[in-house]
Amino acid sequence: MTSPFQTLNKEIRKFESLDIWKLLKDGRNSLLPWYFAVSTNRMPAKYLISKSISCNVTDLILASEGDLWEEHRDLIETFLDTWKGVRSGEVDIISDLAWQKTSLMDLNVELVNRMLAHCNFCRWNCQVDRSVQTVGAASGVAKTKKHGTCQLESTSKVSNYFHHRGEGLVFRGIMGSGTIFFTSCNMRCSFCQNGDISTDKDNGIPITPNLLALMIWQLRMEGCHNTNWVGGDPTIHLHTIVQAISLLDSFKIPSINRNKE
Repeated sequence: MTSPFQTLNKEIRKFESLDIWKLLKDGRNSLLPWYFAVSTNRMPAKYLISKSISCNVTDLILASEGDLWEEHRDLIETFLDTWKGVRSGEVDIISDLAWQKTSLMDLNVELVNRMLAHCNFCRWNCQVDRSVQTVGAASGVAKTKKHGTCQLESTSKVSNYFHHRGEGLVFRGIMGSGTIFFTSCNMRCSFCQNGDISTDKDNGIPITPNLLALMIWQLRMEGCHNTNWVGGDPTIHLHTIVQAISLLDSFKIPSINRNKE
């Protein structure tokens, strides 16, 4: 039986051998070096670097949003220094991942959830509270809830997820780009080729961050070299996406036949 680990390693080797990487070399330097390194598991994804950075706010829920943003600004400087160290090989974040109780990634999750309560994810800046799904009076009579341009509340919906083989070669690789197709949109583009799918807020299936993380993991284990957020504008689903990304390292590769690789 072939394990997901074997499948992934096989596709990574094929991805590395594509002639496009030779064409993207500019003298001694290569274009898209970080993307290539993460896609081939040579470097950790940025969310793992964020998880290695300790947050000084011990109780994120009790802290004010202003305090959270101030801490975020400080930690971004630490993140950039750490990322630079990881790229140069001077910093190994793996040992830091095990003991962090509250990290920059946890702070990111809390902040996007705070933003959802006065939604300013996109340039419309509607300031609508999307964190509450329904509004009811004390008598039990439902009130009409105000919606922003995207017409969404807190639940994100996905119409489909698949291996997209129509992207550029560096993105589609061998197995296609790992595409996740959100529904609803904050734009009103008259030329939208996906309008029949993306503009309907009731289209698709409701998903949780856990389910979205499983979709990402499945596509990766099947050989996709990246995650491709499409739709509708994925920005309006930022709270679901960030939380899903924070869960990715909780999945483990099965040990079946792993020693054979």
